[in-house]
Amino acid sequence: MIRPFPVRRVVTYCGLSIFYLCLLLPVVWLVLSSFRNSDSVQSGRLVPAWSDLTAQNYGQAFQISNFVTYMVNSCVIAFTVMILTVFLGSLGAYALSRFALKGKKLFMMAALLPQFFPYVLVLIPFYVLMSSLNLVDSHVGIILTHTSLTLPFALWMLTGYFDAIPKELDQAALIDGCSRLGVLFRILYPVAIPGLVVAGFFAFVVSWGDYLFVSILSQSNATQTLPIGLQTFMSSLEVQWGLITAGTVLAIVPTVIFFSIVQRRLVSGLTAGAVK
Repeated sequence: MIRPFPVRRVVTYCGLSIFYLCLLLPVVWLVLSSFRNSDSVQSGRLVPAWSDLTAQNYGQAFQISNFVTYMVNSCVIAFTVMILTVFLGSLGAYALSRFALKGKKLFMMAALLPQFFPYVLVLIPFYVLMSSLNLVDSHVGIILTHTSLTLPFALWMLTGYFDAIPKELDQAALIDGCSRLGVLFRILYPVAIPGLVVAGFFAFVVSWGDYLFVSILSQSNATQTLPIGLQTFMSSLEVQWGLITAGTVLAIVPTVIFFSIVQRRLVSGLTAGAVK
């Protein structure tokens, strides 16, 4: 028996191939341009000549005096924001999920409401607040700012995860002599790992890629991060495209590595959240 030609499947895969080609083309161009000099990038050719390819851009990027400092600052700030967001968000989500609180829905709406406004509207209030606390140009000020931006999302999502966990598990642990914090860390945390991973990855990505708040709160090389540090490759007379693309690739690599590590947990967490 001759099977009919799978027209629908072929059309579907062709469409997906075109979509992913358009999606990955800028990334491929970015990586390829990081191995080209500025003259080759400005020539307008998408495919460079073999003689134009060089790895000097990466070496020059690390030779710049503060590039390593920018990368270290980004790692310290992003990982600290991730830990604070997961920890504080899980504590708040546990309270909202397990205790009968008056005005619970109003509180959750108020926590999420600032996310609907552009960040530029709260930029000046954040600067005034951090200035009054003497936290401008400090890692602590940037970390607290990023945590306040990512905490509402983590609070909402983790509350939904904890609501889906039967309360009978809490009661059984309390009867066995476990404390409230013990219930959270020993019972709920292992069950809600996918949700914790999603919240942590979201906080990491937001903090790692932030430019707006760091550009205001950071006023010296000691606290500047990679998005700000890439400005050092530009001047009023010259834009070093090779160094910019190489620095951008170096800034993307930690996020890609982190994503590859938590990929399974991240996908399962997003899927479970969609089902809920």
